[in-house]
Amino acid sequence: MANKDYYEILGVAKNASEEEIKKAYRNLARKYHPDLHPDRKAEMEAKFKEINEAYSVLIDPKKRSDYDLTGRVTFEPGMGGYPQGAGFPYEDFGGFGGGFEDIFSEVFGRPGRRRGIQRGSDIEYHLEVDFMHAVKGTEVRITVARRTGPAETMTVKIPPGIKTGSRVRVAGKGDLGYDGGPNGDLFIITGVAPHRYFKRVDNDIYVDVPVTVKEAALGSEIEVPTIDGSTRIKIPAGTQGGQKLRLKGKGVYYAEEAYGVLESRRGDEYIVININVPKKLDEQSKRLLEEFSAINPYEPRKGLW
Repeated sequence: MANKDYYEILGVAKNASEEEIKKAYRNLARKYHPDLHPDRKAEMEAKFKEINEAYSVLIDPKKRSDYDLTGRVTFEPGMGGYPQGAGFPYEDFGGFGGGFEDIFSEVFGRPGRRRGIQRGSDIEYHLEVDFMHAVKGTEVRITVARRTGPAETMTVKIPPGIKTGSRVRVAGKGDLGYDGGPNGDLFIITGVAPHRYFKRVDNDIYVDVPVTVKEAALGSEIEVPTIDGSTRIKIPAGTQGGQKLRLKGKGVYYAEEAYGVLESRRGDEYIVININVPKKLDEQSKRLLEEFSAINPYEPRKGLW
């Protein structure tokens, strides 16, 4: 006979749904499975049995109903769970039938022991990458926790040109295979942090650059940023606000297949001109602008509408 609070053991409410019970069981099974704690195996075996016992009762509608009414469940031959004193080893999953095997498969990424050699499950690892590393490529040091096998710390190469949502595959670094089966793969799902002034469109980079009225009207040479560092460019005389100046080959690094060969490519950078007008002018400056306008009359909106 059992006289335990199975809801408390699984950490669920008394009105928990079947899915909530399964989710709680999966989390606890991952945490307390004895194979993952070889140094505390006896302690984990006891805890694992208790978790299995609670799950086998609460997942079965009839047993759960009896338990809710009486607070006790009689374990009969063929019923799931581990009654106190039964002495069943935690490896003996037979008492749970196919239902437990399905849960075991979901939790540990491999089927129950009656299904033979199996490939390990793939693992997804979400990684936030800064803008510069995303456009130029980098190497990162990560620690990957597995559902089967120990966690592993590894150095992974992040190729240039990745975007938010890109999937970088690392072969054989997923969950370990079962009974000699191959390992699964590791997929790094990337998120790219925005940059303070660079903006990416496909494989091109855009940056807004303010210039003075004089620089735009008379032309000038100014310093602008690129992902490789600063460079100087010429602003042609008569440059308009919003005009784009192209810096060829200064954009995002990426790989492109050409005739079956993967070749390195780069996008372009576009300097977007913003004409910056002073907000405050003294009287002399105002008179000079009036004189300029009188000498050089033009209508910028003519013909637009």
